[in-house]
Amino acid sequence: MGETLSDFFQPGEHFHGYVIERGLGRGAAGAVYLVRHEVLDTLYALKVLSPDVADADVTFVKRFLREARLATRIRHPNLVTVHDCGHDSEKNLYYLVMDYVPGGSLRDEIAIGGKFTVEHAAEVVMQVASALDAAQAYQVVHRDIKPENIMIQPDGRVKLVDLGIAKAQNLGDSLRTNTDNVFGTPSYVSPEQAQCSADVDVRADIYSLGIVFFEMLAGRCPYDERNPAQLLAKILSDDPIPDVRDICSGIPAEVAVLVRRMTMKDRDRRISSFAAVIKELNRLGLGQSYTAPSASEIIAKREVGMKTLLSGLNAPSHGTADYDPAADDDAEVRQFVQTRNKMQHTKKVVRIAVVVVVLAVIVSLAVVALCS
Repeated sequence: MGETLSDFFQPGEHFHGYVIERGLGRGAAGAVYLVRHEVLDTLYALKVLSPDVADADVTFVKRFLREARLATRIRHPNLVTVHDCGHDSEKNLYYLVMDYVPGGSLRDEIAIGGKFTVEHAAEVVMQVASALDAAQAYQVVHRDIKPENIMIQPDGRVKLVDLGIAKAQNLGDSLRTNTDNVFGTPSYVSPEQAQCSADVDVRADIYSLGIVFFEMLAGRCPYDERNPAQLLAKILSDDPIPDVRDICSGIPAEVAVLVRRMTMKDRDRRISSFAAVIKELNRLGLGQSYTAPSASEIIAKREVGMKTLLSGLNAPSHGTADYDPAADDDAEVRQFVQTRNKMQHTKKVVRIAVVVVVLAVIVSLAVVALCS
């Protein structure tokens, strides 16, 4: 596809009550523009789907419209809100108008600043978890949590974007194909999602956010294989992801355990709700500068039209149990902590031994010097 940003719009062009300011970027399926409302004089982001893509595969259109429907229903301060959506027959463009988020993505911050402090990383995780907790209340799974989809405003507020491949569990998965395509980005996709995109629940998003947490702390993902087949093999293996402290020393043990619990390969042993993730961050005294609205507060503000989407919300489902680390009887986690403590003790003993040897050598040399 040889289209450029200028193929769709030119600065100053009018489009459905908005004036095109400039292009913000483009991807494989379309482009995003900064636009100004003609009457309100307010900036928004205009996202358009390329006609070539739309004509080639109706799945992209469904995905595009799904993003608009979900984003207008799940209102949350850490989710980008969609204000308008439609199809322009003259340009043959599907479009949606959403919040403009000044600043850059989490990917930009990682690329520029490298490793985050524990406090900074936890603040981002807290805000994303809050947004996904609201989505979980609507039984929606995002399925593509990654730094590129996490926008950071200049004031530090996080905005999660791209619900295009999200799945509303009680509505079925209209994006499922005959081949069960794996939606998501390989480095962040959970083992179960890598095997079948339709067989996912909120725990897949928890895994992906755990990988993002790891990357912010370590400066890179747990697996950095460039070869997709090798990367997939690592994700699907029974071996747990590396200990983040092996890459970045100084990470508190309880934080490393939280990362481990979020990224368990076996989803039945993974933390099962974002409310539990938030509770654990609060217990550790992290992310508390951000006050996350509860799921009940989000539900209370829902639109009347959400009654259909919320039908069956009280049905039994995964993702409601809180995680209490004090009551955790997971042998692997206990071994993970104990092994690490032993390693730290061994390193301490070795350091002391080295200091003693160095001091002995210095004293010996001093004695020889005095005798001569």
